[in-house]
Amino acid sequence: MSNRTGIETGAPAAAAAVRLALSYQVSHALYVATRLGIWDLLAAEVCTISEIAGRAGTHVKSMQRLLRALAAFDLVRDVGAGRFELTLVGQCLTSNSTSSVRPLVLMYGSEHARQMFGHLEQCIATGRSAFEIAFGAESGFSYLQGRPDLAQVFNDGMSAASRFTGAAIIKSYDFDGVCQVIDVGGGHGEVLAAILHAYPHLRATLFELPSVIQGASGKIAGADLRDRCALVDGDMFSAVPSGADLYLLVHILHNWDDEAATAVLKSCRQAMSDAGKLLILDRVMPERVEPTETARRNTLIDLMMLVRTPGGRERTADEFAGLLARAGLQLQRITPLDISEALIEATPV
Repeated sequence: MSNRTGIETGAPAAAAAVRLALSYQVSHALYVATRLGIWDLLAAEVCTISEIAGRAGTHVKSMQRLLRALAAFDLVRDVGAGRFELTLVGQCLTSNSTSSVRPLVLMYGSEHARQMFGHLEQCIATGRSAFEIAFGAESGFSYLQGRPDLAQVFNDGMSAASRFTGAAIIKSYDFDGVCQVIDVGGGHGEVLAAILHAYPHLRATLFELPSVIQGASGKIAGADLRDRCALVDGDMFSAVPSGADLYLLVHILHNWDDEAATAVLKSCRQAMSDAGKLLILDRVMPERVEPTETARRNTLIDLMMLVRTPGGRERTADEFAGLLARAGLQLQRITPLDISEALIEATPV
């Protein structure tokens, strides 16, 4: 009787473990459906399996099996008689949706990303990144410089994420008392553009590597912000432009080890006046992890940083405070956002 009770008690836990082991299949099915354009095919109307397969150029019976799997995970809805429609989740995967995460799916689900994560065991054993192990590259950033095709997938994914990031910052931080912002390592300027549109009085500088600034020029001009936003290239590890009352670091520090992250913070501190502020957007890890949805997202991103970067990682509040102190800055407050990240505000000591 005791053995039978043990089996019954352990069965749900065992099923949960197996479900996690199969999760890669869900991820890849999502990626394949996105590559095939299924979400756009279903965006306008309910379609039959034959219609979807015909428009996607696939085998009908095989498409049926894919659609059933997608329906089981609430990506499409089986409405009966071999017909399917998009769910709210599926709508976020169409190419024209304002909240589309399609580029992120193509980035996270790509063969290149799976190949990198396939080196996780070696990364954990050695502390080296997958790029160093597999390609002899210092980091994913240096590797992508020689692979424009992969760099485009990565940049598109980051741009998609930035749409949510910009909205979350605007919702949670008041820029009314700010006149000049410098976005350090701000990519193509999506977050900065969102802030400038929300606060018409602001002036800003987007500071990035020369290769990145080239891609930002068209987006800033297209957003009619060229008269309010200067584009400046340089190396954030050496120096950043002075003259702003707020410096912004969005998803920057988690890419680097403590030494490199401290160098970026020191560059910002040297450029800041004593009355200036630094605003960091990153994930803040708890001192003790609980099995919550936010913890799942953040710990998986942390593993990704282990695989992709030379020492990059997500940090706790105490770890951020330590980095800031070494750069002559002090932590003032941490504001959780309605996404996985938080805003960390710091001022000169």
